[in-house]
Amino acid sequence: MIYYPPHIETFSGSYIVEFDSSLDNHAHAIHTTPGVSVHRRFTRAFNGAVVHARSGINPEHLAGLPGIKRMWPNRRHTLKLRQSKQNYTTPFLHEMTGVARAWRELGINGTGVKLCAVDTGVDWTHPELGNCWGTDGCAWQLGKDCIGDVYGNTDPPEIVPNDTPMDCGGHGTHVSGIMAARGPSVFGVAPGATMGMYRVYSCDTPEGGASTSDDVIMDGMESAHADNCDVINMSIGAMGWSEDPLAAFAAKLVEAGSLIIASAGNDGSHGIHTISSPSDGHGVLSVGSVDNWNVTQMGAVFSLPDGDRSVQISNAASNHVRFLFNKTVPLVLPDDDTGNYYGCESADSDYDGKVVVANNGGCDYTTIAQNVQDQGGVGLIIVNDQEGTFEYGVGEDITIPCISVSNTDGKAIISGLEQGDGTVMATTSTFAAIDSGFDGGRMSNFSAYGPSPELDLVPHLVAPGGNIWSTVLTSDDVYRSSSGTSLSSPYVSGCMALLRQHFTNYTNPQLHQALISAATPLVDTNGLFVNPYRTGAGLVNVYKALQSRTLIDPPYISINQTRMDGKKRTYSQIIKLTNMDANNAANVSLSHSPASSMTLYQNNTYAPLLLTDSLVPIWPPDSNSVTWDTLPQAFLPNSEQRVEAGQTIEFNVTVTAPYGLPESERWYFGGFFNFSVTFDDETQSTHFVCPYAGFNGEYTQIEMLGPKSQGYPSFSDSNGRPIDNVSELTIDPSDDLPTFNYTLDVPSIYSYIALIDRDNKTAGYLPGSDRTRLSRTRPAMNETNSIRVNNTVELDDKTIILGDGEYSLRLALLRPFGNRDDDNDYVYWNSDYFSFGK
Repeated sequence: MIYYPPHIETFSGSYIVEFDSSLDNHAHAIHTTPGVSVHRRFTRAFNGAVVHARSGINPEHLAGLPGIKRMWPNRRHTLKLRQSKQNYTTPFLHEMTGVARAWRELGINGTGVKLCAVDTGVDWTHPELGNCWGTDGCAWQLGKDCIGDVYGNTDPPEIVPNDTPMDCGGHGTHVSGIMAARGPSVFGVAPGATMGMYRVYSCDTPEGGASTSDDVIMDGMESAHADNCDVINMSIGAMGWSEDPLAAFAAKLVEAGSLIIASAGNDGSHGIHTISSPSDGHGVLSVGSVDNWNVTQMGAVFSLPDGDRSVQISNAASNHVRFLFNKTVPLVLPDDDTGNYYGCESADSDYDGKVVVANNGGCDYTTIAQNVQDQGGVGLIIVNDQEGTFEYGVGEDITIPCISVSNTDGKAIISGLEQGDGTVMATTSTFAAIDSGFDGGRMSNFSAYGPSPELDLVPHLVAPGGNIWSTVLTSDDVYRSSSGTSLSSPYVSGCMALLRQHFTNYTNPQLHQALISAATPLVDTNGLFVNPYRTGAGLVNVYKALQSRTLIDPPYISINQTRMDGKKRTYSQIIKLTNMDANNAANVSLSHSPASSMTLYQNNTYAPLLLTDSLVPIWPPDSNSVTWDTLPQAFLPNSEQRVEAGQTIEFNVTVTAPYGLPESERWYFGGFFNFSVTFDDETQSTHFVCPYAGFNGEYTQIEMLGPKSQGYPSFSDSNGRPIDNVSELTIDPSDDLPTFNYTLDVPSIYSYIALIDRDNKTAGYLPGSDRTRLSRTRPAMNETNSIRVNNTVELDDKTIILGDGEYSLRLALLRPFGNRDDDNDYVYWNSDYFSFGK
């Protein structure tokens, strides 16, 4: 039985069960257990079911029934969108990823490929998504509603599916536009694909966000698999393990032939070990995010005495009234005594039928908007007092559209209006081009870091996910910009559809190899490649992948454990390169490029910038700090080879970890093997990569608890106040109970908490303390694992009440790759002795 920490919300009495064979072989044991019923079966790739148990049934008893292989509590999932700071569209990103070139030069757009998503649904009435469902010639031919609108608003949750997977939140519609929108305002990566949508999220709940559960998502995944979708996108997940139910389920579908691509997660601001499940599932392609480059923002056209000006505008204010004027509307400056154009005075101004342009800083926005509205104005534009646009709040009585413009644009508008009359017009197709500057093509701050809890290299690739303009509900803004790996994942899914159209005879693992090896590694400010635990192989380049005639296996190397070679840590691997050209041989040259190393630490505690600015320390910190021994090195004994047509060659590689970096500082290192391939029918070489990454030290002996400087492990009273002197603590079990709190620096596959008596014997285990697959806690959020301390404990499958006396609390954490039955594989922490009594 797998248990989750308290902050993970689950449905009471509902469990995901995997059987070691068909449910039919074990049906008798399930059906003859009082109070237990089967509510959903999974049969295509995963032998399992959703089992409901009435209150009072011990889940351990259920997990012990014959034939049950694994069992998880059924988790609740809530989806909340990450809004961008500005509205952007992306005419340039397809050039940077090779998508536009694939369209122009190769004529590949996904035609004939079944491209599907498991998401919130799709507003298929959107004009750029076809405005059709299931009809001849319509893109949307696959999918279903697995959940309905009201799930999460009823107790117990009720599934009432609709006839089509119509979206009511917008996330799935945004994802769909990125994959395959037809234009003219949004062009998806694979606009020729046949589309499928499997809706697994309800409409928003009163608590906020769309709701679902593990079993509903699994139903959508299995349905997509049953419909033979060529590519399945999953912009879904949370920090977790490859053995979490969604990741394990995805791995089974991959084994059965599905190609699944998933978002890496949006917890990157918390640093290393923040990757999401199911993207860390075995065989799933995990995708991180880069910010957009040259982009276009929603805009308005101002006609002024000195000429027309196309200007970027912000999202609507908190009243969500869109700034749309299909015909020109007069502009006016505020009429007030200050001469500062603040618009704070309710003078009898002539605003009737006009849009008011006011400077920022005079008074609150509701006052300005109310004055404009009361005087007959039809809109308000606030000029920012700094560069960029911003969104602001207004009172609920404000019914006119309220937006902002940048300081530069606003000054120009005011200057023009001081010279004479002006007008504004803004439609749903009015945009203004900008350059995102330094951030374009760089890693998005939110994009999750690897490695997985088992040190697997994830993410595998990165793609545009920061400030991505796409389709949303026609009942809402029609178009909008959002950010997240939820948006980079469908971008790569679209790219994979292009590859599937072109390489019809490739297996799914070969498609992975082609896309990963063709990626472009990212470079940091010191000129080194960014660590693969951050970027995978780098930025997707689908044109290069489509033109490739070689496959590299493995496409990436996860250094789960090094071996000592004298005083140095090394790792050896064979990399195979296959020539897929049946007619031409090629010369291949192999080289090595080190990447920067990463850590969470500085001076034996969390780096201050990690906690304050979400910045992960890297080595080298600057180009002047580079020394050979602080970078990973590689030995390549057979780096120059020739591969004949249709043949495979092998390269022996040995990586040496950066022995010049102290192992106590917990560095994660990495780099790239670079393959330069020149075919006999070409004069220029093509370059491919194989990334690798690992931990600089003995990972099985890593300190698992967070640094003591953060104040944990600790005890706190019922009001959350810290208990400083535990040795003087007396706990009255009939009164308010204290809490034990601890943090994790690395994920732990298993933990428990025991109470130890004065004879150093285990008196019992705190109920609910044996937890499996714990994620790393996030220090910037002051996140902890917590449990109430009581004298009611479990021992030998019995619940007992300890008598008055002195006890110590022992926290046990299973080390990475440890054996659960070997006491030597645990990290132990023991508290001072405290007392139970009155």
